[in-house]
Amino acid sequence: MKREKLVIYLLFPVIVISISSASILVLMSGASAVACAFWRLLISTLIIFTIAFIRKAKILLDLKDLALSAISGFFLAIHFLLWMESLFLIPVSVSTTVVVTYPLISAFIDKYFFKEKLTLIQIVGLISAFIGVTLFMHPRFSGEYSILGVLMALGGSFAATVYFSLGRYVRKRRSTTSYTIVAYSSSTLFLYFFSILLRDNVFKYIPESLIYFILLSLLPMIGGHTLMNYALKYMKTSAVTSVALLEPIGASILAYVFLGQYVDVYKAIIMCIVILSISLTVFEEAVSNQGFREN
Repeated sequence: MKREKLVIYLLFPVIVISISSASILVLMSGASAVACAFWRLLISTLIIFTIAFIRKAKILLDLKDLALSAISGFFLAIHFLLWMESLFLIPVSVSTTVVVTYPLISAFIDKYFFKEKLTLIQIVGLISAFIGVTLFMHPRFSGEYSILGVLMALGGSFAATVYFSLGRYVRKRRSTTSYTIVAYSSSTLFLYFFSILLRDNVFKYIPESLIYFILLSLLPMIGGHTLMNYALKYMKTSAVTSVALLEPIGASILAYVFLGQYVDVYKAIIMCIVILSISLTVFEEAVSNQGFREN
């Protein structure tokens, strides 16, 4: 178990850097949200499948885990679709801060579905964080950006929570490869179906946006989500997803450098409220090291 802990701690900086790049790549791609999500997942699925084929890895899932992995893929598709669309409506700093509230929701799921303790500190963190999210919808910002974008990012957060929680349940018994291939491929199919409903031809963005689609697959998907799925076997959902706390900071810096998006004092204060509040939900796990589970 000590080896797994060390590996996961070393992976966390890689995950943070990887997921921080996602919003910037989406906005720089020149493609729609559904196209970015579709190609990100399709290329990631092909990469993982190729690696599994070379390593002759077996995809071992019973009917129940197969269904749960597919459902997880559905919520992953919803997460990407809502969150990526929010990037076109609100600043990167606001979108990423709202969407990373899923460790809070994960804490509740850990309590009610995995029968794990939810402390008073975590409850306080939950309340104060969603007060912060509400402040992002204050009339002060109504003329600056669309409140709908905040709601979409929040919806993306809820969908991400279901995705990670189902992933944790399946990963207790199955390999990362078995789970991710099913989850990612089913998510790709759902996104293609959504693109048809939205009448958005995802193939029209090739080849102009291809490099960004590849980077979305290699960095935030393989280097972010896939490594987080690996960690789910050894850690609580809320502990794993808490690594995303640094995403708003990294993404905001990248948005300033590449997109010229400036974070004013008011947004910075609200960001601090939300991020510090989320930190409360995982503070005790970080101190006591109880975020890890024994096999």
